[in-house]
Amino acid sequence: MKRLLDLQRVDSAIDRLSQRKADLPEQRTVDSLAAELEGARATHAAKQEELDAIAHDQSRFESEVQMIDDKIKLESNRLYGGDITSPKELATIQAELDSLRRRKNHLEDQDLEVMERRETFEKDLSVLAERVAELQTRWEEAIRARDAAAVEISNELAKNTTERASIRPGIPEEMLEVYEELRPKKGGVAAAALEGGVCRGCGVSMSPMALDTIKRGDEGVIVRCENCRRILVRV
Repeated sequence: MKRLLDLQRVDSAIDRLSQRKADLPEQRTVDSLAAELEGARATHAAKQEELDAIAHDQSRFESEVQMIDDKIKLESNRLYGGDITSPKELATIQAELDSLRRRKNHLEDQDLEVMERRETFEKDLSVLAERVAELQTRWEEAIRARDAAAVEISNELAKNTTERASIRPGIPEEMLEVYEELRPKKGGVAAAALEGGVCRGCGVSMSPMALDTIKRGDEGVIVRCENCRRILVRV
């Protein structure tokens, strides 16, 4: 009968290990970090797209400023080169130069604003990149911890399965049938110790009449708790 308690102990251990394997806390950590990492990567990618657009604007402004500089140089050479003597044409060139300089100043102001925005975005992107790298490291560490826990559980399951196989042959088949039938109905605990007249499965004391029957009965006879109906094993 006491071998039945050994079987119950091993089966309970297998149940706990199987439950843990199915719902690894380490796996939940991996999943949580994976979601956080994916979000950080998406934010980083979106910020990078914005930065690329800002860099494009800056490049466009600088290109336009360069084109205006070239035109200013060309028009200045015409104004001061001496080839044009018509006052009206010279006045037109001067007006064009004034317009180009105003346009250049406006573009340079826009370019400065874009440069300041770009600097801010680059700082934000750097912080996000560090966050992504940190989460990546934590995620990889969590995967290693999960894998190590899974291996440990598998080893313990194998150990308990082997022990169960060695215990089972020493228990009468009739008792095993009752035990296996009760386990799913009793939360996995079909056999309990009877200590001091108390069923350790439900915590209820047996009646004096039941205890007297148990004492006078054959040790091989299956005894059931009056309350929870688990198999009782005298210890």
